[in-house]
Amino acid sequence: MQAARHTVKTAAHLDEAARWMGREPFDLVIAPTGYGDLGPLAQAAQRHGVPLWAIGTHEALNSLGPESVAIDEFLEYPVVELALRRRLDLYQERRDFYRRQTQLENLLRENASQDPLTRLPNRHFAMQHLQLQWQLFRRKSIPFCCVLCDLDDFKRSNDDHGQRFGDKILRAVAHVFKSKLRAADLVCRYDGQQFFILGSDTEASGACQLAERLRMCLTHLDLPKEINLTASFSIVQSDSSFSSPDHMLKEAEDALAEAKQYGPNQVVSSAQSVAQQSL
Repeated sequence: MQAARHTVKTAAHLDEAARWMGREPFDLVIAPTGYGDLGPLAQAAQRHGVPLWAIGTHEALNSLGPESVAIDEFLEYPVVELALRRRLDLYQERRDFYRRQTQLENLLRENASQDPLTRLPNRHFAMQHLQLQWQLFRRKSIPFCCVLCDLDDFKRSNDDHGQRFGDKILRAVAHVFKSKLRAADLVCRYDGQQFFILGSDTEASGACQLAERLRMCLTHLDLPKEINLTASFSIVQSDSSFSSPDHMLKEAEDALAEAKQYGPNQVVSSAQSVAQQSL
């Protein structure tokens, strides 16, 4: 088997092989029938996702009990070594193909939901989570907040220092945001120099405190002296006056435009105006 690109480890009995299942990674288990209870090994192999092939006479294979449901292949004794090697090679080719396919699918799924520059989730991914948070709010009245952030005068910095420098700033901001958020919160790249934060189980007061911390952190980023990086933030808390997540997001965008109008480096919350609308 070693000569056929397969490394083999042989157990003295079935119970020993069953104990190995949780200790070492195996690609395949081949076990004989008629030499003890195959059940524990079959259960262990199934539990750890390892295919199990059983070898035995026609009578022994037919007399297997409930453990037979965990057996992937039945090989009737006597087994010709050349045929077994071919079968093993085919199994390995299929396994490698499915592994590569799974890796490719995961990569495509990741790229579809991730911003390639900052490695943050992208807007599409964030909107899916916004919809889930909205449903949770409607069912159980658990509050959440949308926070929008826009880097002030980013276009001018990009024009003065080049796009590569602008990309460096975006990655640095993404790193700061990820490091300052709770595990339950979500930050994504929203659009260009804008970021979106979804604060779960959070009221406007807590979101305001978070935005203030982030705003201060950005002013202390390690950047050239001529770069004075600031950002404007808007905050909207979930409320029954909103008809949909899109309505809530539109309120956040309007509040962000208001923050930009007041001047750079501002945090604006629409919680008070939302409360007034619901009266």
